[in-house]
Amino acid sequence: MLEREPEERDPLVDAFLAFIEHSDLSEWIRGSDSLLAFPGIITLHALGMGFLAGGSAAIDLRMLGVARGVSLKAMAGILPLLWLAFAVNAVTGTLMLIAYPTKALTNPLFYVKLGLVALGVGLVYRVGATVLRGPEAGKGPVNRNARALALASLATWVALIFAGRFLAYTHRWELLGVPAVL
Repeated sequence: MLEREPEERDPLVDAFLAFIEHSDLSEWIRGSDSLLAFPGIITLHALGMGFLAGGSAAIDLRMLGVARGVSLKAMAGILPLLWLAFAVNAVTGTLMLIAYPTKALTNPLFYVKLGLVALGVGLVYRVGATVLRGPEAGKGPVNRNARALALASLATWVALIFAGRFLAYTHRWELLGVPAVL
């Protein structure tokens, strides 16, 4: 088996991460028996992701021709729920990061996930602005650019969900010397 050279770690970064991990908030999230701590946070995060990815997928599928009886203007009514779900996920994701900063911030897959979050949110904004609330909304089938946005959005949410789930497992691989990026 190939041995990996130990990576040089910055002592200031390690001290900063240790400071966060030993804060009262971090320890409460990780160690509390309260359902408001980690179990509640992860549940809200999963529900938020369900609404965000699910609502976005519903809009994307409509743009791709599914449920043609539902107007695109009506689908615009989902957008406020998507933004609320994003806000919930931003707060709960930050709390989970506070609970396990070293685990997340030393895992390259975490940065892939953040990039996918930015892309997914950007696509929600773009779909809302150009397709659902644009001048052509509700006037016949969507154009090729809108369908491309829908496909990119669907692919982004699927990849984001996979990246988020793999985060729970890839850290263990890193401890064994296997790189986290799949």
